[in-house]
Order: sequence, then structure tokens, then C-alpha cells
Amino acid sequence: MDWDDMRYVLAISRTAGLSPAARQLGVNPSSVYRRLEALEQKLEVRLFERLRSGYRLTESGEALAEAAARMEAEALSVERQIRGTDVRLQGHIRLSTSEALAMYVLPSHLVEFRTMYPDLSLDVSATNQLVDLTKRDADVAIRATAVPPDHLVGRSVGHVGVAAYAAPAYLDAKGRGRCISDYDWIGYDGQLAHIRQARWTNQRIPAERQKLRFDSIAAVVTSVAHGVGCGSMPCFAADGDPRFERLPGTREETDVQIWLLTHPDLRRSARVRACLQFFGSRLASESARLLGVPDAVAAEETP
Repeated sequence: MDWDDMRYVLAISRTAGLSPAARQLGVNPSSVYRRLEALEQKLEVRLFERLRSGYRLTESGEALAEAAARMEAEALSVERQIRGTDVRLQGHIRLSTSEALAMYVLPSHLVEFRTMYPDLSLDVSATNQLVDLTKRDADVAIRATAVPPDHLVGRSVGHVGVAAYAAPAYLDAKGRGRCISDYDWIGYDGQLAHIRQARWTNQRIPAERQKLRFDSIAAVVTSVAHGVGCGSMPCFAADGDPRFERLPGTREETDVQIWLLTHPDLRRSARVRACLQFFGSRLASESARLLGVPDAVAAEETP
């Protein structure tokens, strides 16, 4: 069986459609359609039911997709093991992180990283969606999470603090010292509806006072900066920025920590070790900023 055919079956089974499978494979939907039609003719069996809701595996298709998944897992395992023995400090590192960390924490360290490792290139994926390091979607992940996946290895570099902020001009207009529910607020929606900032806002601010909701921390930060309203945000995104003023008494330390993670098969790779050690050291030195407290307080709170 041609592995390329198996890849197409896997992509369609995981996305339930030709267009999303094509995006995953980096080809045109028509190419996916022709490849599937040719494979079904070759095997003389229907692999997918064509439904209005999408493509659903038949019994034969399920058997083929399961075999393809096993082949994929074995190939990825071998690839990780080979890459894990690489001792060269050159080449590409695929780094996955969140939108907020990519915008407000990592950039200040990238110049130094490039200076220290001129032969290493970082391919950064900044998304709020978790990637699968087992499937080699990334080599290293820098993530804010309370519960890192058990199958990955790594370290925590500090807890995250959150607080409520507004633009100074907004508070000049609305008045300082008022009840926080008297202000207009910007909330969170979609994939971010579960995060600590969203829960904080929903617990304290009536729904009718939440004038906007975003599924992007960066959009909340930018809207607050423009005086649209108040917002609960990570301290590292606002502290020290004159566009923001923290509302008194709103800072909280969360159970969320910044984790640097990789797959066990890759931890011996020189490239991965260099990346983990560099960002681990630099982010740990910013524990006070991550918490949103003075350096001395962060030192006292660090075990």
C-alpha cells in the first residue's frame, strides 16, 4: 500500500471533508477528491460515506485508517529518535507558543538567541490551539498551563499573574475609584472562554457590562489600550506599559505556569537542549514580571 495514499485517507478521516483535508495536506481539494476516487477504484471498496455533514469512514475505511495511523505513529517515533541523537547546533527548531507569549514575552529575548545561536532558525507557531509534539507538529512548546501533558518532559519557569487594567484616559473620563462593575468591560469568548481572565470577569462583571468579547488576548489588550473599556489581562502584557493603568486590588496569582516542554525522544537533541536551556533561563529571570509583582516579592514567593 502506497503511504501517500494512506496520508490522504488519514487526513480525510481526521477532518471529515475534502477542503480541510486539502489544507492539512497542502494540496487542492480536487487533488484529494481524485486521489480518493482512484484509491477506492483500485481497492474496489468504498472507504467513505459521502454525507451532507461530511465524509464518514465505512467499516473498510476504518480498518485502513487504523492501519495508516499505526504506520504514521511508527514513522514519527523513528524520526524523533533519529532527531534526538543530533548533536549539531544548526538547522530549524519548530517552536509552538501562545499568541500572548509570542507577542509580550518572547520578542525581548530573540535577538540574544540569534546572537548566541546564529546557525539555528526558529519557526514559531503562535496559536492558542495546542499542538501535538508526538506528531512532530513542534519540537518545543512554551505554554501557559496548569496541567502539562504527562507524555512530555520539561520544566516550569514561573506562575502567571493576572489583573484588571484600563487606559489612563478612560479612567480620567469615567473616574477612578468607582465600583468596577460601573465600567465597561471587554471579555473573552470562543477558545478563551475558560481561561482565568474570563472566569474573573464573568464572576465580577454583569454580562450587560461586557460590551465586547474576543477569542484573542492580543485583541483584548489592544482594545483596552484604545480606551474601549477595562479588561482582565496577564500582568506580563500590561505592566510597565504607559498605555495601561492597573485597577487597585485586582491582581491574582493563578495556578497557571509557563512550561517549556518537548517530547522525551527529542530531549537529547543539541538543538532542542539549547532552545530549552536558553528560554528556560531567560523566562525564569522574568518570574516577577510574569507574576506582576516587584522582584523582591517574586523572590520571596519562589520556592
